[in-house]
Amino acid sequence: MQRKREAAAIRYLFIVNPTAGKEDASVTLLPRIREAAERAGIQPTIAVTRHAGHAREIAAACASSGEPVRIYACGGDGTMNEVLQEAAGQENLFVGCIPCGSGNDYVRNFGTPADFLDLDAQIAAEAYPADLIRTPQGYGIDIYAAGIDAQVANGIPKWRRMPLCGGTTAYTLSILEAVCSTFRHRLYIKTDTLEFEGTYMMLAICNAQMYGGGYCAAPYASMDDGLLDVVLLKPVPRLRLAGLLQGYRHGKHLAADGTVTKAFRPYMTFLRTTTIDIQVLDQNPLITTLDGECSPQLNLHAEVARRSIRILLPPKLAQNAPVLQAMGE
Repeated sequence: MQRKREAAAIRYLFIVNPTAGKEDASVTLLPRIREAAERAGIQPTIAVTRHAGHAREIAAACASSGEPVRIYACGGDGTMNEVLQEAAGQENLFVGCIPCGSGNDYVRNFGTPADFLDLDAQIAAEAYPADLIRTPQGYGIDIYAAGIDAQVANGIPKWRRMPLCGGTTAYTLSILEAVCSTFRHRLYIKTDTLEFEGTYMMLAICNAQMYGGGYCAAPYASMDDGLLDVVLLKPVPRLRLAGLLQGYRHGKHLAADGTVTKAFRPYMTFLRTTTIDIQVLDQNPLITTLDGECSPQLNLHAEVARRSIRILLPPKLAQNAPVLQAMGE
């Protein structure tokens, strides 16, 4: 009874993107939301997005209202990203994710997409403070990638339209397609403590561990340590690339102490920092992707936005959360 009285004081908003994934999730999701809400004794608000950017508009209205709102982004990583742009720094907003997209990288940091489709657990979710990545292009919660990774991200939609091509398979095929062309950039890199130049084919600035439909770029990254885990990869001979990619997918490129493992050592640099600036020296724009949102850049900047978002996690997943402590609402 006490739980239901507390829930009644908080608004529960489900933002549903009907174009996320291969099917219109709203068809089956809306009745399930209403049924779970009835069991919990709450009155949900459901908003179905009508155009790109609509989820952000809805989140902005919630932020300006000042009332406590649990916003559940029901869609893919793009829907979650839209909500984050307005929820960052807003103490009255708590953001959850119900994965209905193809990649669903955000939820993979804590469990499986199926874990987040338990709507009873979602309504009972606990709030945790988490860091964000702040860039001139906006906020991200997962990974700010650049180089061949972003080119790969652009190619994923084509592969996902093929039969039996899920998130990880589409990502792998897009990588193999991209590396068939010469791809490298000369970069100047400045962090908290280092300045150096090098030629690289890809890089990942990580607040979280997973991206690319299940690739583990930063196996020891935490969303609440105030640091970005940065992975830089030099051009790799094509005959070695497939084997290294398999290891990279499973996070085998890094040891727990932050050292690069033997097979990756000739090609990879790893570091941790609170801020990073990257300048493209060859003046060939570097394609970047921030949680899946792509753009060309000649200069990159990323920094930690410390504990600037409140994320919602189903109770049984809380023990796996790369955050330190729960918070009250």
